[in-house]
Amino acid sequence: MIPALHILALQNTPQQSGGGLGLPAEIIGAAVIASLLLTGTVLVLSRYRQRRDALLLRERQARQQMQELCPDGWKARIVVYGDGAPMPDDAPGGSRNVCVEWTEFESGPSGHTHVAVARRMWSRTIPGALRGMLADRQLDLELEKIERLVIGGRGETGPPAAGPRGADR
Repeated sequence: MIPALHILALQNTPQQSGGGLGLPAEIIGAAVIASLLLTGTVLVLSRYRQRRDALLLRERQARQQMQELCPDGWKARIVVYGDGAPMPDDAPGGSRNVCVEWTEFESGPSGHTHVAVARRMWSRTIPGALRGMLADRQLDLELEKIERLVIGGRGETGPPAAGPRGADR
């Protein structure tokens, strides 16, 4: 009977008060540091992914816009020159080391395609080069519209220029 009392006595011993969790402080500290590192890693990776996805979206939109602007076809080549790389003779000075060469094709009366426009532009970044390519093509379209208006016999393409008028006034 004494061993039974001894077991009961051990089970009913008063607990230490002090509010401890029963875990060493090193384990709690390691868990907190690990959760902070994991949270930081997830935030950094999600930010990188959002940036990468935004770049891919911009490139996809640029391709779609160029397809609309060049219905008979187009091609582009982007070249990035690294530090110390030999640059072409027409390269501008400074930090513009991204080159985009784009070509628009046009269908002839026989159905064969030929090069209508070929351009080379320089930029500091790839997205900047794509924006420049789009702006260049849009400018070409505007100039083509003006040319069609002038050749079509309309004469005037916009409001008359300000200045002295003839003797009619």
